[in-house]
Order: sequence, then C-alpha cells, then structure tokens
Amino acid sequence: MWDAYDAAVQVPDPNSPDLRQYATGSALQDLVKGLQSVKDQRLKGTGQIRLSPQVVEISPASTPTKVGIKDCFDDSATHLVRVGPGSTYHDTAGGRRLCTATVVLQADGSWKVTVYGLRDPGTC
Repeated sequence: MWDAYDAAVQVPDPNSPDLRQYATGSALQDLVKGLQSVKDQRLKGTGQIRLSPQVVEISPASTPTKVGIKDCFDDSATHLVRVGPGSTYHDTAGGRRLCTATVVLQADGSWKVTVYGLRDPGTC
C-alpha cells in the first residue's frame, strides 16, 4: 500500500488505481483524502518511505482472514514541495513513527489494508 501511496503522492493522483489494489474502506478513504489535499494545495511528494513491517496478529489461526501489522514507518527522507509558482512550502519534519494496520482477506481472494494508524515521529 505504501509503495502505491509513494507513487501517487509524487504526481499527486488521488485517483490512482494502485491504491485500490492494496487498500479499501477507511484506509482507502484516508489515503485518497490526503492525496486530494496535497493536490489541492499544489504540492507533491518527494523521497520514499522506509518500512519494516512485522505481523503481530493472525486470526483465526487455522484459516486466517485477518492480519495485524506493526511497522516502524520512516518518512524522514520524504518531503512535500510546491508544484509551480507560489510561496515556498515549509514541510513538517518526518521521522520514525509507529504504524499499525489491519489487513483483511477480500471476497475476491486478495488481501487489502482496511484500517491503519500513524503516530507522531519518535514513537518507534
């Protein structure tokens, strides 16, 4: 999901079909809303997020349909920058932050992130 977001924010493209390949529900809504905000402000993303995901929950154990993931999401090498003319945009500093996500087996057999949460920099 985050690779699709990285690619979409560099355009920015809130309608990127790649987002829908990896996210659904509130996770997809949050990503699209964030990308639309970036686009509306005439900004774009640069750099790449670094990830180190770990599975922390599988349920049910016998035939999994839901997986919990914990990650130390590192966006210290990413920035938002102004696209075209306008005042300089001053991005907030990134860093290593706790990210949790729930991934659910879909009816079509794919696995998609349904919800995620990002904490403040310095939380992992």
